Amino acid sequence: MLRYDTIAFDYDPFPIGVARPALEPNTYRRLVETFPPVSLFEYKAAKGGKYSLSQVNHRSRYRAFVAGSPPWREFHAYIKSRAFIDGAMAMLKSHGIDLGFPLPSLAVRMYLKARAFRRGNPVLQFPTLKARFEFSAMPITGGNILPHTDDPKKIVTMVIPMLRENEWDHAWGGGTAMVWPVDPAKIFNPMNHYLDFADVTVRKTFPFEPNQCLVFIKTPNSWHAVWPMTGNDSKILRKTLTINIESS
Repeated sequence: MLRYDTIAFDYDPFPIGVARPALEPNTYRRLVETFPPVSLFEYKAAKGGKYSLSQVNHRSRYRAFVAGSPPWREFHAYIKSRAFIDGAMAMLKSHGIDLGFPLPSLAVRMYLKARAFRRGNPVLQFPTLKARFEFSAMPITGGNILPHTDDPKKIVTMVIPMLRENEWDHAWGGGTAMVWPVDPAKIFNPMNHYLDFADVTVRKTFPFEPNQCLVFIKTPNSWHAVWPMTGNDSKILRKTLTINIESS
């Protein structure tokens, strides 16, 4: 489903790319039109504040909504498939980002484990990858995401805005900013400590656009944020679909 043929990456200070269109237009339109109502979401006040519906937040509501929505049921099956993860890893590798996946074949893994055992070395443990997605929403009246680098178990994050053409006013903000700590001692952040907006400078901002996919790699310095939005209508929400590929 996701299209990577137009993706272009920035590599400094960490890999981040944009693909547009991210999905076939009719598929994207169906997903936007069937985005779940915010009444199903859980509000998370910490770290900027957002509404979330996912495997973690209101799990039973998430499962029921996906099961009852044909467009999202199909998309969920795609994200959970081996083809999605392998396709994402192959796309990244073709752009010089080799994360070491897919893993060696089962026979090779068994051989390497047996060899380590015979030599008295620690037996190798091979991580596995899994994917999930989260529905998110933030009010344009100050909604934000504080500067951070993502949870250590995340490998790749993809963010897809969920909006119709001409629905978003860029004066509100809402773009994802690549940021950098003012204090050099804060740059290395593998454990995902958060900073305040005053503690970082903006390197580049990726505007909030329909049918685009922002792809970035979790690194110890993959600092990013969404600055507080400046709209005045709390009923208008910045809606996104966030896809995570995670390591076991």
